[in-house]
Amino acid sequence: MSLFSNMSSILQNIGYHAWTLILFTRSDFKTTLIPVSVLGLGTAQVCPSSPISNSVKAVFWLWSILLQFNINNQAISPEEDAKNKPWRPIPAGRISLRNARILRWISVAYCCLLSFYLRKAVLIPSTLFTCFVFVYNYLGWDQNGFMKIFMLAYGYPTMALGAVLVAECPGPAPLAEILDWKKYPELIFFSLVIATTVHAQDFQDVEGDREIGRNTVPMMFPFMSRLVLLFLVPMWTIFITVSSKPPMWLGAIYYGLSLVVGIRSILYRNPKDDARTNFFYSVSLS
Repeated sequence: MSLFSNMSSILQNIGYHAWTLILFTRSDFKTTLIPVSVLGLGTAQVCPSSPISNSVKAVFWLWSILLQFNINNQAISPEEDAKNKPWRPIPAGRISLRNARILRWISVAYCCLLSFYLRKAVLIPSTLFTCFVFVYNYLGWDQNGFMKIFMLAYGYPTMALGAVLVAECPGPAPLAEILDWKKYPELIFFSLVIATTVHAQDFQDVEGDREIGRNTVPMMFPFMSRLVLLFLVPMWTIFITVSSKPPMWLGAIYYGLSLVVGIRSILYRNPKDDARTNFFYSVSLS
């Protein structure tokens, strides 16, 4: 009975801490993990000898580096989360701020080791993303709307590149050839889409951002930033569907979603509506 109780206690502790890690990344599942996974696996020549295994590894790698980003981000500005997302681990009291700050450095080493284990070439985008995390969080670039957009336009495709490399079969090609950006035009397009439309994610957090002194694009240009989405999201959708030539019915769904995002951003402007618009934006981005 004692052994059973000990095992039950151990499993409960594991489950508790596993859920804490998931909560660090929960808000990025729809905004980042799913769209970037779709992009990475769609861009990659997924290894035919182990397509499911490599795809799962690619998604797990993406989640791991998102965890690194979120632990660093949330350990630096817990007061923002207390206002915008009180269910996150630090404001909810699931982990102390001190332990979160220790965990952020552990996450950096973990991501490096995981990347090297999966494929040596993956260590490059992993390191580049760690640099992104440092600049974004510790040099204050997330405080300026334009610098934040620039960094996200760099961070998203870097994550996607790592997912591509994990999903593909490792081969004898030199590193310079493996990492040649000309092989991945989809990632270039994705970077441009992010650079011009990702501020759609910031509308719902305007009040919390204002309280901590962050100056996002929706705060600088309240109406114009919404109007831009009305034109650019459908424009990018048309450009990408014409370039990739999906089935007509699928192209129509993409375009319909882009119109939903653009129209909602103009007509519905309270935080709850903006959160729902962001959901449609994330689906459209996928």
